[in-house]
Amino acid sequence: MDSRSGIYTGINRIPISATAQFGYSVGHILNDLCSSCWFTYLIIYLTEVLQKSKDVAGILMLVGQVADGLATPLVGIAIDKVGIQRYGKRKTWHLIGTACVAIAFSFIFHKCFGCEDSSELVQQVYYGAFIVMFQFGWASTQISHLSLIPVLTVCRKKIVFLNSVRSGLTFVCGIAVYLLMWYLLHAYGSNMEPLGPGDARAFQYLSLIVIGTGLLFSLLFHVMVRESSDEELRSQEEEGADLLGPKPTQRTIRCWLNNKKFYLVGIMYMFTRIAVNVPQVYLPLYLTSSLSLKKESIAYYPLMMLICSVIGSFLTRPLSKYIGKKGTYIIGAVLIMGSSFWFQFQPKANACPTYGATALIGAGSSIMLIMSLSMTADLIGINTATGAFVYGSMSLLDKISNGIVIAMVQHFHPDHCTPVDCPTAQYYRDTMSLIPGGAALLGSIATLVLAAMTFSRPGSQPDQRQIQRVEEQGGNNDNVISNAAREVEEGGGIEPSKED
Repeated sequence: MDSRSGIYTGINRIPISATAQFGYSVGHILNDLCSSCWFTYLIIYLTEVLQKSKDVAGILMLVGQVADGLATPLVGIAIDKVGIQRYGKRKTWHLIGTACVAIAFSFIFHKCFGCEDSSELVQQVYYGAFIVMFQFGWASTQISHLSLIPVLTVCRKKIVFLNSVRSGLTFVCGIAVYLLMWYLLHAYGSNMEPLGPGDARAFQYLSLIVIGTGLLFSLLFHVMVRESSDEELRSQEEEGADLLGPKPTQRTIRCWLNNKKFYLVGIMYMFTRIAVNVPQVYLPLYLTSSLSLKKESIAYYPLMMLICSVIGSFLTRPLSKYIGKKGTYIIGAVLIMGSSFWFQFQPKANACPTYGATALIGAGSSIMLIMSLSMTADLIGINTATGAFVYGSMSLLDKISNGIVIAMVQHFHPDHCTPVDCPTAQYYRDTMSLIPGGAALLGSIATLVLAAMTFSRPGSQPDQRQIQRVEEQGGNNDNVISNAAREVEEGGGIEPSKED
């Protein structure tokens, strides 16, 4: 039971310790570091450094995203069923994923080892194989880490806190990657402009440093975090049931597939990821092609965006407290839509105002991402037995949709043009404007529909047992009704009704 609200949680758990909170927070750093390199630098590395065609770069990105998308729900199902009980099912998959990421990522940002002079097809297969291995490991680490939150704590404040810190560290990792890239381009890159094959060594050193740092924090995660076994969780649930009565029935996969909210939250999460990831991929190309900035700009402009993302992550808690999670999400979407207009009409002659657009998209993407993760955690609620399946399904939509969008952008790129009159500059303006802004708008619509469903469904009224309990204790009815409605609106802690 939540001691503050009196709402049944189904589990009487020991509060999560500060050590475990720290260990959990750093458990995704390897993924975060690799993700920053993957989305920000893979396309520009393949096309400008390795001199691959736009279509090949898009296909390799799509292969990675599809592999990640397919692996994610399968890994989610496997995490719920398979693993070393004494060590923890989720920690077991986290360890497997960490090993795959570390091995595969070291080859992706290097020249084709032993096949540098081979045919284009051979090199595509080479990079594609390591990309698939990397994405399987990335999915295993991500889903096992996300699905561990409801196991560690059922306190909504702690869930929001862990998601906020986790997302904040995601952006801190991005800042570290961009600072490192800035230094490496100066120290080991070529003296030629623009970015080219002479800068390959900077990318190689970047990948090795990222892997070493990430492995260190993964070790801290496995040492500091203890995952309860299924037997311990059942024992805790039974203890809670002795005090509070029978526990609510856990939702099965079939129940989730018949739940309208499951699809709405998935759509919202998909558009959120498109709004976050596409600018991360194409901002470097927008800077070098549309604004003709020097190659170091691919480090310090994304750095500015990530700094604002960190600031945005710390604004989510007070904002969600006063206007709710859905309202906070809408604010983040409005910031991204504003930045889209700015990117479209930013003049090439004066690039300094571009910092303002990057600041808006950084803060907005952080707010949208944190709120989408929190709403997903609320959707799962006490249904921890199938929590990994939910996260896996959300990520399936995310990965495949991002891969398709990026592959289409690469395919329709005006590759054959003269340097004097090339539409590439306007093409990247349109990419940075239309796709993030459109995704933010569609994500907001999905959130508004979700809010309308929440307030209109029969189960959205305050829990009468809770109101009666506080009446007997002499509580304030108006406050209780308001709090109960808010709990239902956030989707957490209350037994799901049959209408769901």
